[in-house]
Amino acid sequence: MNSFSEKATKFLSVLDEVYKRQAITAILDDAALANQFAGTKTVKIPRITVDGAGDYDREAGYAQGAVAASFEEYELKYDRGRKFRIDVIDDDEAAFDLYRQVALQYLRTREIPEIDAVRFAEIYAAANKEGSLATVVEADLADNFDPLALIDEAERTLNEKEVPDEGRVLFCTNDFYVALKSCDAMYARIDTGDAKGELDRRVLLLDGMTPIIRVPQARFITGITLLDGVSDSQLEGGYKAAAGAKGINFVYADKNALHGVIKRRFSKIIEPDANQQADAYDIFYRAHHDLIVKGNESAGIYLHAAKTALN
Repeated sequence: MNSFSEKATKFLSVLDEVYKRQAITAILDDAALANQFAGTKTVKIPRITVDGAGDYDREAGYAQGAVAASFEEYELKYDRGRKFRIDVIDDDEAAFDLYRQVALQYLRTREIPEIDAVRFAEIYAAANKEGSLATVVEADLADNFDPLALIDEAERTLNEKEVPDEGRVLFCTNDFYVALKSCDAMYARIDTGDAKGELDRRVLLLDGMTPIIRVPQARFITGITLLDGVSDSQLEGGYKAAAGAKGINFVYADKNALHGVIKRRFSKIIEPDANQQADAYDIFYRAHHDLIVKGNESAGIYLHAAKTALN
């Protein structure tokens, strides 16, 4: 029979699957970067540049081109975690079942919302960084705003920057989504269903190829403050909107320009027999993560945020 420690370690793969299904920004995870860790929280980012075309000469042949390929090490900004204590109940199985419920609750209600909020704040920061090629619009939405007109402008902007059509994604607030599916231009495309009179008003794709992903406003803000989980006023941990933060209305972007990286692990598990502080299991859970925008890829970001701060 597997011990508590063995079962908890194996359960990490279950948590990974839950994260992939429920995290709004899991679509941005970069599998290639996830395999480029150099140490605990450092990833190696490839940098490749090539020369443009030159004239072909019948005698000399092709113009020699240069290729520069290198790796830059990048330390992930976010190193977050918690210690969970599970008291001895009857046996390992009962203790593990309680731990499983605790871990899933933590993941769904704490870790996933925070990771999403971190990533959108990082997208905003990257879009506003000096030298960024991103487009940032800050304007409060009117009561009867036209969501399609705003998306069309975002699309036109990315097209002019020669951002590929394939791979674009639209993140938007629930209010923006409701306005989108309720605007007059969308009714011509509504599926009226079958003879039972069913009506399907969902808008899943934009122009046939761009996924539309709804984001709760609490995760969709321009800046956050992470709580340390130790200070008297921050014992609950998690995050909150930073002072002066604004709500993001939508992000229309090339998802290939937004590189999400996460490494989740148990740093250690102390079983009751070895625990000097309590007759309990102590599980130390840790996650390193970040959202990276590389160089000129920022051109693939169009971000529309409110002009008025949340607080």
